Amino acid sequence: MAAPKSEFDQLAFAYVLGDDEAKGLQIIEQAASAIEISAVKRVAIGQWVASISQWVSSSDNEDLISRAKALDFLASTLEVLSRKEDTLNADQVKLLVTFFCSLFDSDHKAGVTASTKALKQLTAMKHFQPTLGGDIIQGVCKLGDDFKLQAPPTRLEIYRLVSDLLGIPAVINDLEYRHGNTGGFMLDILNLCRNERDPENLMIWFTILRSFLQDFDPSADVTSEIFKAFSAYYPISLRPSATTPTVTTDDLKLALRSCFCAHRRAASLCIPFLVEKLDKVDMTVAVKVDILSTLDACLSNYDHPKQSVVPHADQIWGSLKYEVRNGEIPDTVKATLKVLTTLTKRLDGDDLQVFVNDAWKDLEGDISEPRYTAQAGRLLVATVGASHESFALLVPRAFEHIKRSLKNNSSLEHKRHLITLMSSIVKLRLHLVPSQDPDQSQHEDVGLLSDDLFGDSLLHDLYLPFWEDHSAASSPTEHVDLLQAAMEGLGALIGQTSSGLGPRRRLCSNSTCKTILDILAKPVIACPLKGPKFFSKSDDWVPQGLLDAGEDALSSAVLSYPPSFRHLLVQFMAAIEKAYQMEPQPDDLSTQIYNVSLALCNVCHSSSLNADASWLHEAALINTLLQCLQWMLSQKADPSFLCSIIQAIHVAVNSALEQSLKWDTSPAVLQDCMRQFEESDAPQLHHSHAGKIEALEALDIGPGRPRRIYCLFVVQQLYRRFTKVNRRYDGTYESTLLSLSEDMESEVTRLVTQQDMFLSNLGALATSVVRVFSEQEQEALGLDTAAFLMFHWKDHRNDPEPEPAEWIMQGINPANNCRMAPLTLGIMEGLWPGVMKPEVHANTINSLVGILTHVSATFSTQVGRRMGRLLCVLSNKFNASSESLVPTARSDTQNSLSQVLKDVACAHMALTNAASNVRIFSFILDYLAGDIVRPHSGRTEHALLIEVIRCCFTAFAEGRVFARALGRLVAPRDYLSKANHACVRKLGLGWFFHGAVAPYLAEEEVGPVEAMHRAVGLFSMLQHLNYNVYASQVTTITRIAIRSLSTFQVGVETLSLLTVLNAILEAEAAELLGHLKALVEGLVKMYQEALVIKYYSIPESGQQGPIDGYIGRAYESSPSDPSAMKTRLYVLQFLRKLTENKYELHHLLPLRKNLLRPLAYACADPVREIRQVAREARQAWEKLD
Repeated sequence: MAAPKSEFDQLAFAYVLGDDEAKGLQIIEQAASAIEISAVKRVAIGQWVASISQWVSSSDNEDLISRAKALDFLASTLEVLSRKEDTLNADQVKLLVTFFCSLFDSDHKAGVTASTKALKQLTAMKHFQPTLGGDIIQGVCKLGDDFKLQAPPTRLEIYRLVSDLLGIPAVINDLEYRHGNTGGFMLDILNLCRNERDPENLMIWFTILRSFLQDFDPSADVTSEIFKAFSAYYPISLRPSATTPTVTTDDLKLALRSCFCAHRRAASLCIPFLVEKLDKVDMTVAVKVDILSTLDACLSNYDHPKQSVVPHADQIWGSLKYEVRNGEIPDTVKATLKVLTTLTKRLDGDDLQVFVNDAWKDLEGDISEPRYTAQAGRLLVATVGASHESFALLVPRAFEHIKRSLKNNSSLEHKRHLITLMSSIVKLRLHLVPSQDPDQSQHEDVGLLSDDLFGDSLLHDLYLPFWEDHSAASSPTEHVDLLQAAMEGLGALIGQTSSGLGPRRRLCSNSTCKTILDILAKPVIACPLKGPKFFSKSDDWVPQGLLDAGEDALSSAVLSYPPSFRHLLVQFMAAIEKAYQMEPQPDDLSTQIYNVSLALCNVCHSSSLNADASWLHEAALINTLLQCLQWMLSQKADPSFLCSIIQAIHVAVNSALEQSLKWDTSPAVLQDCMRQFEESDAPQLHHSHAGKIEALEALDIGPGRPRRIYCLFVVQQLYRRFTKVNRRYDGTYESTLLSLSEDMESEVTRLVTQQDMFLSNLGALATSVVRVFSEQEQEALGLDTAAFLMFHWKDHRNDPEPEPAEWIMQGINPANNCRMAPLTLGIMEGLWPGVMKPEVHANTINSLVGILTHVSATFSTQVGRRMGRLLCVLSNKFNASSESLVPTARSDTQNSLSQVLKDVACAHMALTNAASNVRIFSFILDYLAGDIVRPHSGRTEHALLIEVIRCCFTAFAEGRVFARALGRLVAPRDYLSKANHACVRKLGLGWFFHGAVAPYLAEEEVGPVEAMHRAVGLFSMLQHLNYNVYASQVTTITRIAIRSLSTFQVGVETLSLLTVLNAILEAEAAELLGHLKALVEGLVKMYQEALVIKYYSIPESGQQGPIDGYIGRAYESSPSDPSAMKTRLYVLQFLRKLTENKYELHHLLPLRKNLLRPLAYACADPVREIRQVAREARQAWEKLD
């Protein structure tokens, strides 16, 4: 091979023989630069092209790689030159195009890829002449049969070259001028590319075929050839591949579909072809849906429908009606209906009239035939819903026919289909009439939509008689489906408005709207509250299907007829009063009040309602519930009724607060809004003022819709209503005392318990409201003091003014045996930590500790739980910003609790006050539960925690009881959450395990009693921790667990142990491998003991439980005891999981023989659920063979 001479020869030589990609790019840049700076570009280009002659002129087939790389040298240089469009003039571009095109004819092996790449760069240059486009296509077509022999990537470059050419308008015009409608170049390309199979290439090929139809005007013969080219691939699919494909089946379907719907000139070929394909029987659902989707695209995209769509309308209807009439696959039916809707939309005038008449001939008979009524209804709705014109043409005929069919029919199934069809048409019209206020005029004529058929007459002639015939109490429950369908139509009928030009008017009169609302409210409001049963033969007051349908229909009615919601609220209030006067069981009516309130909440929060309407509905519902509560109080109602009302208010408030996150945009006007609410005619229970439920409609409160502040106003009046300020005069000094109101001062134990439940529910409501305010807003509203004053600060109504400082500093109010504590908790649980003043915070905790740790408790168990929760919240929310005071206050509290703990652990105290000790210890755990989750600076701050654990692990009498309760330290508490602004560590409780628990896992000599206490406490805590927290100590924990299988008492102890064992099995089954035999034997014994367990009574209190350390009256529990049931269930679930690919077979087979018999015994367990698990476990072990 001769040595290189010119500069280009050297560059070409280095490029061809080099293998460094980066160096090759440098060579290309040098070549391009040499051409650009050349004084005589024509000479430079000649030298540049001639530089590869030694490889191009070679006839050695073995040197194909070098020849290809030499040509790539030219192509890559052109790629750099193309960045500057005017580097080459028109003659030079033409010369290069001619050169590279010649390679398609002379070099089918090495020159195709490089030539295609070079030509792509040339077509992008400024001086590329459109006439060269045809020359390039002609050159490409010279490949002939060798085209299919090229590699897929090479063919892809050719497709992209042709596609780019057809994307240049000037080239299209030139080809159109030169070839006319004969399209000779198209036929050449079709012959060249006809048999393409590569997915990526097909995507470009389909784009080229689409361009032929859209951008050119081929003759009918050429159009037929183009159609044959793409229709041959239909329906298209993709073979499974081991690698991830770059082109999916859906991509190919969409690309091919674009060819079918490219232009109306192919309509006469495409539509018959698709319909014929559809009529074939042997095809999958996916293929049929694809055909229908393609047909729909054709009908949507073809222009001039009179030429492209109308000639095929009868053929399409004739085929597709059977797809619905006889179809059973929902996807196919849905796609078919979409095609028919599109078809109807494309027709108008006489064409539509003819089509509708022909369709009605088929539909009329099918509607009368019970077997086909549902299918005919779908076809009818698809047709009439396509356009206003089709609706006006078909609906009058359809209405009369449906009415006649309903009157002359006795089949329930047929009636259901008919009334469903009628309701579907009513709902359809609601969507066809533009969404607009009734008092506004239409801006355009949308056509008349049979206004005379959709008013009062439709209710009185059809729906009302139908409802009366099928809703009688003696009717069979099979009528539920009929009534559900009727309710859908009634909900849509109430919102019907006039169509056409002119002012909008409601088609139903006010009396008709009220009648409809009464019908819809019967199953949702009337029957659940005041009875009787909707169907006397039904087990439920109202079948669930009717409740759901009624709720949906009312939502539709409220959306389209605003006065409807107030009408519903009036019915709701009247129904509650009547139901209460019938003296029902409190629990039954309370449940129904709550359920109906929830339904009304759902109705007023329809997603389609605008923000203002939704806000006013929310306020009206809350006001109605407040009126209801006030009426209940006036009747001295059972507290359970009050609980149901407050729970309903809570639901309504929560729903309103959810919306406030989207729409409440005016926090700056909180105080002003509160003042307006207090001066309005809204219900105010603390003044026994019933007010009006629509009072807020008249207020000017701006666009912010301050839901949050109104909800706080509701909480404020409820707190004021159920607490009172008393004046006391001792002769020299007048003071005020805060206590519960007379409504909460019962002396009957049952009523006091229910009243405490009511106060707890009211506190929970307060928490939901308080927590939605920011820290600054809570401070501005004084919510920290409200927790002690119960909102009894002075207002414009001249209420008695209390002494805030005295009430606040006394901490927990001891009045009424601390029964106001749930109300204080309700506010404090939602406060930000920084809102409460540190000195008040510390004083409150200390007063609470003093009350809770007193040996003789005067408060009830329920109030005690709420105070324990309050202690947990307060210990968690110490104001971290006040660094100077918090450590001291916290230390004082913990020192006090430490002394209490020592007293509790005292042997004398343990023997004389067992029940009190357990109660006091649980409160200490409540305090620590809130404290340990908050961030701290070091472990030295947890002296009390360490002392509590050490106390439980010693051998004193109640150590086992206390150890069993240690799980409360780390048990999940929903109120210690970010939603309630709790202080929570980011890294969780890992420090707790390693700092406070892990030291007791070390092997050391301890007595058997202390060892038992340690094991009980250990698993009580571990059951609430994530496995990853104690994974490093799992080997030691596993050994302790195996030893504990035979010593733990059935109940909370065994449940905690089984929970931890299950976590180890799931996360690290290998840790149990060496203990499988002992584990299985211990679990079998545990199951047997769980069938009969012994309990002991505590001498002082008589409270019963599996308490260690006392000898009292023993008794055997029932096998249905909850803790025993759970133990047996967990044991069997664990044994079943052992077989689930946790261990190799040879580890389990030795255990199989001795386990099958106990499992067979467990199959006779008294509890059905446990028997089922036992059978599954036995079958799993039997399969291990």
